[in-house]
Amino acid sequence: MTTISCIIVNYNKEKFLQKAIMSVVNQTMPVTELIVADDGSTDGSRELITSLAHEYSQIKPILREQNLGVAANRDLAIRAAQSELITTLDGDDWYTPQKIEKEFLALQGSMETIAYSDVQLVRGEDESILYRDNSDLANLDIKQRLRWLANGSGSPLRDLLIPKELYIKAGGMQHGRNLYEDWDLQIRLAVCPNQWKHSGIVGINYRKTNSGLSTTSSRLRHIQAQYQVLMSNQELLKEHIGELGFWLAIVKLMLKVTRSALGIRSQLKRLRLGYQ
Repeated sequence: MTTISCIIVNYNKEKFLQKAIMSVVNQTMPVTELIVADDGSTDGSRELITSLAHEYSQIKPILREQNLGVAANRDLAIRAAQSELITTLDGDDWYTPQKIEKEFLALQGSMETIAYSDVQLVRGEDESILYRDNSDLANLDIKQRLRWLANGSGSPLRDLLIPKELYIKAGGMQHGRNLYEDWDLQIRLAVCPNQWKHSGIVGINYRKTNSGLSTTSSRLRHIQAQYQVLMSNQELLKEHIGELGFWLAIVKLMLKVTRSALGIRSQLKRLRLGYQ
């Protein structure tokens, strides 16, 4: 029987963590193990994880004494997983009930395939603000897939169901890359000659909070992180989408910098007018 591990990473998300954990526990297709890797939280998360682990035997806590950063924390937890298939979740997000079952069925028994679901963006507590339909990705070949990812400037995909062996082969999460580390991995996964299958459902509720890395980092910091991902994968991208395709992705990203700078100038102008 195929085994599945889910890895939840957490840092000071006690307010939302139980919902994240229980969304995995209550899946219509149970996971073999649920690793909850806490990255040195100080808000009561660790006590919550320990309490739930006593109640649910599939929960395996990893309680780090020092904060490693999200990429290193997730990577080391994935490498510690015992299952053939792995999937992930952030401590402030949650799955819909059939996420894992539908993705597993999409694999059709293949251990060489990647499965993914659509993403629902949620603000605050549970206010839905944007739905991302990524079903078309499943119809693309390697070149088209890489172009889709490169021009996305930060992938809208989250929490893929993938063979652990493939994760290791692709190099895993890059330690120290704590913005767009998942996009970086997906670019490297996309060059593997594997099919990507869509589950047909919304599988992940992605919460936008005021304390997450993606929210607290400035717009220019986001663009810088995206640029670093593209540049670190430039040889791979040039090989598959060509020199022109790679530089077009860079140009598209640089246009974001221009728009961001114009936005800042506009805000400063309004502020100056307000003081006059």
